[in-house]
Amino acid sequence: MKRFLFFGLTLLLLGSALFAEDAKVMPERVGRFYLAPMFINSDQVFDKDGNRTDKGVPPAKMFNLGMALEYGITPWITGAVQWTPGINAWSDVDRVSIAKNGSGEVADMGDIFLGAKIQIIGPKAPVQDDMLRLAVAPGIKIPLPGPDFSKELNKSTPTVNAIDKHVLGFGLRSYFDYIVNENFYINLYNETLIYPIKKDIKKAGFGQAFTLANVNDNFGGNASASGEIAYGYDLTFEIEPNFVYKIDESKIEFEAALPFTYKTSPGKKYSFSGKGPAGANGVAMMENGFTHPISLDYVAGFSDGDQSHSLTIGPNLSAFFMGWPLPTQFKLSYAIPVWGQNTGVTHLIVLQIRAYFKI
Repeated sequence: MKRFLFFGLTLLLLGSALFAEDAKVMPERVGRFYLAPMFINSDQVFDKDGNRTDKGVPPAKMFNLGMALEYGITPWITGAVQWTPGINAWSDVDRVSIAKNGSGEVADMGDIFLGAKIQIIGPKAPVQDDMLRLAVAPGIKIPLPGPDFSKELNKSTPTVNAIDKHVLGFGLRSYFDYIVNENFYINLYNETLIYPIKKDIKKAGFGQAFTLANVNDNFGGNASASGEIAYGYDLTFEIEPNFVYKIDESKIEFEAALPFTYKTSPGKKYSFSGKGPAGANGVAMMENGFTHPISLDYVAGFSDGDQSHSLTIGPNLSAFFMGWPLPTQFKLSYAIPVWGQNTGVTHLIVLQIRAYFKI
């Protein structure tokens, strides 16, 4: 069962930092629509000492389709709606011992980020500068309905985890660009997201719902246990050197970048309550199941209550065809896990297709 508690950690990279970008904003009345197919593969974890292991890890593969829309409200303010991760069009999770046929899936979709990017320093910003760009983007994560895992327990191929937290979140993204010359600039990025609302444990994951049902069944109606989970925050830092080359005659722009991205999240915090003559015993069993470290026989000696860390590099290439009737940019990136603790070794390939329009 405890391998399910780990599985959510493999999804750490599936987030809006894939679209971190830079401190630029959209021109006034110009918008762009993103379509972002992604392929995700994970079959290892980084243990508490930062070593890779596949012991007790359910290999997982997913194909996700995300999207986003940005629009220039003023020369220095851009509104944005992002759905990344979007919807899982296909997924497969192997070695799921509780599932009746030994396999599972992740039939889920991500939450929506709604925000505005405000450029403070830049060519047309309130503080004008041609060598520096600074922007901030306050926003809110709007939760979409996720799986109710208590209803997945008896399925032959259950959904074993969610790809997003499905709780209300809010935070701030910060962008800073230092422009070395017309072909090279360095971007610094930070994203801080806070989740102030707890979530019903039955909707947190397959393993959590299984444990809750098992505890209540064991006491034969003498205990009715329930619980909630708190996610705390997600914190991201990124540094990204960018090289840009433009062919004026054909209006084609090429760009290559190599971002280094660090992400961390606190361990999940559980709270339990129990009713009935054996309610206290039910709470004790729940606490034992969720808060004690996972055995080395399962997942690398850590629990989902431990702080997670990850460091990735994400080489990417893009081509922007500005002379097309509908100007379009194609960007291909590959997120490569370099180091981590208490988290999944997740490989992520993303193709962004960005179509520009003016209204």
